[in-house]
Amino acid sequence: MKKIKILFVDDDPDFSNANKTILEQAGYEVILAPDGKTGLESAKKDSPDLIILDVMLPDINGFSVCRELKQDPNYSSIPIVLLTAVGATQESYAENIAKEHKADLYLSKPIESKKLLETVNELLTKTKPVSKRERKKVKILLVDDDPDFLEATKQILIANRYDVVTARDGDEGIAKARHENPDLIILDVIMPGKDGYTVCYELRKISQTSAIPIIMLTAIGKQFSQPEYAVDIAIDHLADDYVDKPVDAQTLIKKIEKHLRFI
Repeated sequence: MKKIKILFVDDDPDFSNANKTILEQAGYEVILAPDGKTGLESAKKDSPDLIILDVMLPDINGFSVCRELKQDPNYSSIPIVLLTAVGATQESYAENIAKEHKADLYLSKPIESKKLLETVNELLTKTKPVSKRERKKVKILLVDDDPDFLEATKQILIANRYDVVTARDGDEGIAKARHENPDLIILDVIMPGKDGYTVCYELRKISQTSAIPIIMLTAIGKQFSQPEYAVDIAIDHLADDYVDKPVDAQTLIKKIEKHLRFI
């Protein structure tokens, strides 16, 4: 799967690198540019799928960079998010920024990681043309009782073009598996009530859900990293695969693609 490319233009290296890490963990490829001139050059050379652009840059301001790209028919379709840190707290002012300088959306600094990913996902979903192959999105059921992990992993999956349904415990996971008919299930081992092993085993006994690939999330100890132990998990509890916590986004996506290659 070809990674979606994001150009991040900001002159603060700490801020840029922190957000680069957030976006890369969500599965995006990120190119950094420290000023407006470099940003313009990179936009034309690297053909990003989306640009995140600071307003206050040391040479060409972000407004001018945005306008120049939007006025060029070769680059006008690239979504641009303006970063505003000039007192743009009022909604009307922020709307004027987007309108007058032809930006698609705006974000105020400092940026929460959740808001950043939600904005990126929203824009890419709106602007990306849908091919015949992509008309049916793959649906993933994510079952975990940790709300922070659930939200962060959901954003990673959305960033990689998956539809996501979530459940907070085993019983809800089983109910949603039957109701939503997901293409794949990601299932935490340790949950209140029914543990992931029990949920996996029960799903295998239901004809409607028995064939759905299941990836288990393991965080009980280092023994889970031993190949023979991981195989035992899959055999004994009828799971298809496992991923260690804390979850590495690229590893998770590769595992998902492996089990969805025939869809």
